Amino acid sequence: MRERDIAHPRAIDRSATINCLLSDRCQGEHVAVDRYHLVINGRFLTQPTTGVQRVARELTREIDRMVARGEVDMRVRLVCEQLADFTDMELEAVEVERVGASSGHLWEQTVLPRHVGDARLLCMGNTAPIASLLGGVPVALMMHDLSYRLFPDAYTRRYRLGHSLLMPLLLRRSDPIFTVSATEKAMLSSLVPASRSRIVVAQNGGWRDDHVARFATDSARRREYALYVGSFSRRKNFDGVLATAIRLAREDGLPTLLVGASGHFLAPPDGIIPSDVAPLIRMVGQVEDIDVLARLYLDAACLIFPSFYEASPLPPVEAMSLGCPVVASGIPSLRERCGEAAAYCDPHDPEDMLRAVRRVVHDEAFRAQLVADGYRRAARYSWREQARVIVHALLNQDRGGVVQK
Repeated sequence: MRERDIAHPRAIDRSATINCLLSDRCQGEHVAVDRYHLVINGRFLTQPTTGVQRVARELTREIDRMVARGEVDMRVRLVCEQLADFTDMELEAVEVERVGASSGHLWEQTVLPRHVGDARLLCMGNTAPIASLLGGVPVALMMHDLSYRLFPDAYTRRYRLGHSLLMPLLLRRSDPIFTVSATEKAMLSSLVPASRSRIVVAQNGGWRDDHVARFATDSARRREYALYVGSFSRRKNFDGVLATAIRLAREDGLPTLLVGASGHFLAPPDGIIPSDVAPLIRMVGQVEDIDVLARLYLDAACLIFPSFYEASPLPPVEAMSLGCPVVASGIPSLRERCGEAAAYCDPHDPEDMLRAVRRVVHDEAFRAQLVADGYRRAARYSWREQARVIVHALLNQDRGGVVQK
């Protein structure tokens, strides 16, 4: 990694070829390209790390690895705010540029567009600068979900209004548009049908491979609590999670750990923790340290994930990677993500949620099967593969091709 005032590393031969980015399907084909110039919108580096920001960090890291290894001939600039924190990303080839004195939405809309130059702008956090979209700058967008439309009560009025006004422009002007599940692609296409041919599906990864390997031989699994990881949001069914936790505490004596928080753009959940079970229900808060988060999965009896709406969530795959069985709602996107490796429940039925958790906790044969299936399922997802799909689509798009996924 280098910041703007640091000398350039060794130059990459512009006439070099790249290995086919979807090598499993292309079997060693090579594609010749000119040097590609990409700017990554670094606004995510100053935001609290929820799923969207985690995806952007991991993809930036993987794109950096691809460039550093010479797999693709690209110049990549990460343009960010002055207080951006990227120390954990270990960047080697990406050029980091801290620009402007403002921050947040104002920075993204007014400062960022002035520093894109002749590059394609990649925005991985559901929004993009209006000036770039209207000014002829090629913009690639990652649109994670449309939860604000389907669950408006889960978000503040200001958040809903801003995204509602910006969404049509984003879908009409961005190319390509990345999303994280086939279910989400269908929903985006229904809003602007003409966008369908520009939408590329790239499922999210889970843990980094080296991180999973570090915990692979860890046998100290205490199975001492149920675990929830996610925002305390209505569309995540947090009130249902809390109701299940209360009953598990009262009727089974099983503690529950709640990892996450309510963001400033989320409406607060309704539930409260009664005093008689308060010692068994612990709100951990947002966990930024992935080693700490991994330990929470390892010691959990199961992950409870009964969302009303998801796109390509990280917690189920994170849990599966570490041998933690998953209880998930049977909605299409979660079935797409988890396959046969989860115990499904009806998120609208508290009794069904409770039954699913109890079966996973008490039925040893069922639990063992879920753990084995979970390991296999999680192995299908990686940040590297998601980055390869994205870079492949960007290169194909600028050569005039359309990638269908």
